[in-house]
Amino acid sequence: MQATKQKMAKLSHADKMRIQTLHEQGMGAKAIKSAYPEKQWNLNTLKTICRRIDRTGSAAERKAGSGRPMSARLADNIIKVQELICSQEDAPGTSKSTRQIAQEVGISARSVRRIAKIDLNLSAFKRMPVQIISDATKLKRLSRSKQLLRRLTVQKTKRVFFTDEKLFYVNPPVNSQNNRVWSTGRKRDVNQERLLVQRAKFSPSVMVSAGICYGGKGRLHFVAEKAKINAEYYVTNLLPKLVEDSQNLTPDFIFQQDGVPAHTARQAQQWLRENSPDFITKDEWPPNPPDLNPLDYHIWGAMLEKYEKHTPKPKNKAELKMVLEAIWADLPQEPIDRAVLSFRRRLRACIRADGGHFEHQL
Repeated sequence: MQATKQKMAKLSHADKMRIQTLHEQGMGAKAIKSAYPEKQWNLNTLKTICRRIDRTGSAAERKAGSGRPMSARLADNIIKVQELICSQEDAPGTSKSTRQIAQEVGISARSVRRIAKIDLNLSAFKRMPVQIISDATKLKRLSRSKQLLRRLTVQKTKRVFFTDEKLFYVNPPVNSQNNRVWSTGRKRDVNQERLLVQRAKFSPSVMVSAGICYGGKGRLHFVAEKAKINAEYYVTNLLPKLVEDSQNLTPDFIFQQDGVPAHTARQAQQWLRENSPDFITKDEWPPNPPDLNPLDYHIWGAMLEKYEKHTPKPKNKAELKMVLEAIWADLPQEPIDRAVLSFRRRLRACIRADGGHFEHQL
């Protein structure tokens, strides 16, 4: 009975202000509910409050004409903010941050965000770090994407065994922008165990090599410590294991690898001609390929996400290997299959972008 009363309890003003802060930072009703399960907030109530924030700029419901009159969201300020916040559309890279706009206009950064969201109906998008692609590389990406799209039908794509290598750290870098601690009082009063994230300057790491295909995944292979992945090491220690994984999953596989020097070396290309039924040659795979390899655009990210949630964290390389093997074994196959099938869609997107960046359009 007590639990029922708690669920139906009216949200306090402090709760509404916390919800407003979270929503203004980009969180939706479901995310807010998940972040505070102990509050037992009703999802429909949260959705109503989020809509109210979008509509009025406030989580608290007010009667018409009540409250303090607007002092920042005035017509002149809205015009100034619009001029400054949209300046990059005609001159990319010249836009100013919310804080810079606030200083120039003479209002708070919070007011700038409200003007952008409520008065200008703008949405905020995170910038995506990408590699520089030269014009010559774009032409290669365009022509090779067209070639692969013609060659790899949906059925043939299911036979492709995608491979890649990845470096994993015992203490991976932390994105401080998305790693917040909520507390009352001042920052200096927060328990340091909650606020500080310790990370060694040179965190121990291991390099892994693996492959996946529609309907299955191979084993996780660890590169020997201090080994340099040149053509000789790749052909001697990794390729035979990866091809064995391919054969165990689909006998008529098409082997895929990206364009790093160890893969494109004559020794590696010749080994694949002699030991695989089919493979994508160095002159067929598009350069700058992280946006076209399912391991890059799905698998490694899924593993890192699971690793961040894993407790207790490993303390050394041996423990890190055990954790990575467990995560790899538990990766569900359905998302892997979807990632493989999206390969052709990404080839088409690369073609539409004339060989340039396209992930921001997906």
